[in-house]
Amino acid sequence: MSWTEDEDKSESLNQNANAPKQPIEPQEKENLDPNREIWTLLEKTLSENIIEKRRARRWRIFFRFSMLAIILAVLGGWFMQSTLQNANLEGDVIAMIPMRGVIGADAEIESSDVVNLLDDAYQNSRLKGVIIEMNSPGGSPVHSGIIYDAIRAKEQAYPEIPVLVVVEDMAASGGYYIASAASEIYADKASLVGSIGVISSGFDASNLLEKIGVERRTFTAGRNKAFLDPFSPMTDEARDKWQAVLDETHQQFINAVKEGRGDRLTITNDVFSGMVFTGSQAQKIGLIDGLSSVNELLNSRFPDATPVFYEIKQDSWRELAKEFGVEMATKILSTTRIE
Repeated sequence: MSWTEDEDKSESLNQNANAPKQPIEPQEKENLDPNREIWTLLEKTLSENIIEKRRARRWRIFFRFSMLAIILAVLGGWFMQSTLQNANLEGDVIAMIPMRGVIGADAEIESSDVVNLLDDAYQNSRLKGVIIEMNSPGGSPVHSGIIYDAIRAKEQAYPEIPVLVVVEDMAASGGYYIASAASEIYADKASLVGSIGVISSGFDASNLLEKIGVERRTFTAGRNKAFLDPFSPMTDEARDKWQAVLDETHQQFINAVKEGRGDRLTITNDVFSGMVFTGSQAQKIGLIDGLSSVNELLNSRFPDATPVFYEIKQDSWRELAKEFGVEMATKILSTTRIE
């Protein structure tokens, strides 16, 4: 059942019109109850209060239904997007896999996530190529090596499907480790490429505690267990062994780059020194194959193929919350004007 303010006012007027009218004698007019005006004012106030409450209730109902409609629209859009992404497309497709951020466990680029994306991409029978959008300063050599091996395995299993890496801002250290597995590497002339090296940094504060009169107590089983403790001096044995670990990891990196780049690589004194190069410099020594962008490659190499993005998905509730927040912000901004 619904009502309006006009109906309330009309109803009040009808009640007053239909009420029996008693003739008032002139003498009675002079002797009116002095509280009658107060009661009339009170009655009017209560009536307006009821109307105001009904109005507030209508607005509450309106806002609740509006909020419900927005939530349903966001849910519908989210499920529709998921359905469209999973729908089978007609014609050739190009798998687009973005790799942006640090490489490592619980980082933006994690090996298990990337391997799953590769598996999903290669399940499409119409796949004609893979383009990896690389923008990473590096990270874990372990996760970089796992992704490198996964890309090389796909290239061997599907030699007719090229894997191209397009460097955005940088492909340094572990980022280039991964990129070197691709069939071809492209970058912008100002991109930063290379940094083929391994680093482990820390500090020696062993003399600091002695100066401030603090004695550190560390209990270990194994003479080298605490060799990275910054408050204990490092022995020559520990230093040599740790350097051997870094050297071996560096050599694994070098071997991977040589295997991936092959005869295209020109080995100089700087290539494996950890130095970083611009895109133009990297092209001259064979670290990349040319200067190009994603759009240029799609138009020149795969003009008839449809790009399909394979991205690491967040938790469903987080993704929904993010989209809901964006949707709400968009609606608020669209209804706000600066005058």
